[in-house]
Amino acid sequence: MKILVTGSSGQLGSVTVKHLRASGYIVSGIDIIPSVTTDKLIDITNADDVERVTGGFDALIHTAAIHGKHYELSCPRETFIETNIKGTLHLLNACVKNGINKFLYTSTTSIYGSALIDDHKAVWVDELLTEKPRDIYDITKQTAEQLCKDFFYKEGLQTSVYRVARFLPEDENLKINHRLYRGLDERDGAEALRLALGVSFSDFEIFNISGNPPFNKHDLTLLKHAPVDVILKYFPEARDIYQQKKWTFPQSIDRVYVCDKARQYLGYTPQYTFEYLLHQ
Repeated sequence: MKILVTGSSGQLGSVTVKHLRASGYIVSGIDIIPSVTTDKLIDITNADDVERVTGGFDALIHTAAIHGKHYELSCPRETFIETNIKGTLHLLNACVKNGINKFLYTSTTSIYGSALIDDHKAVWVDELLTEKPRDIYDITKQTAEQLCKDFFYKEGLQTSVYRVARFLPEDENLKINHRLYRGLDERDGAEALRLALGVSFSDFEIFNISGNPPFNKHDLTLLKHAPVDVILKYFPEARDIYQQKKWTFPQSIDRVYVCDKARQYLGYTPQYTFEYLLHQ
């Protein structure tokens, strides 16, 4: 199976290229930034280049994007629209023209936006939560998801969406705290995409991809106001480990990213979870 990965120099894209190659796939990567995982320098805002480079592939994994960090750097709205919306549209059109049957789109849990705010309890973030975008990044990712949906039903293209959780560079304490409820290891993200390559859907599907938080809905109020009690209920050994490493527990947990649907449909079982980091 020949796979094309966009954004192959990025954090998730590069790990995905390496993971798929190690799993026996023939993989090519495209990006505007050179790297060992990028085979061709292609700007997805150029429709002609996109059409040329996508010929001969069986599936396309789209991780390239202008991200939220660019919004914080005052990147203009036009740039988000050109890359995240028009670039995605160019790729979708090229898939149809070149006979590529499968298109995996990596979106973001940031798309839930202001729906993540609740003063009384942590928010249970499954795919049924209505997204409420807060900025141009969220808006363009939401629009690109809808483009994928349109191509699924009108063009017969096997599109699906993977809303990946946070995987920013962080110190070890912040990383393990985030892995409890909103974090993701890129290796788990890459494995979710690998699993998705082997699944065909009868309807357009969207999946949250996160690090498998241990909590349930009964924990949500305590997580907001007294998270340590809940954490120690599931991981009593964490108190001593945190003390030994001079880590601090989160003072409040505002959300829980739920990936039950990915487990059910894809067989997704993240390995690099809070528990994994706790016992390293």
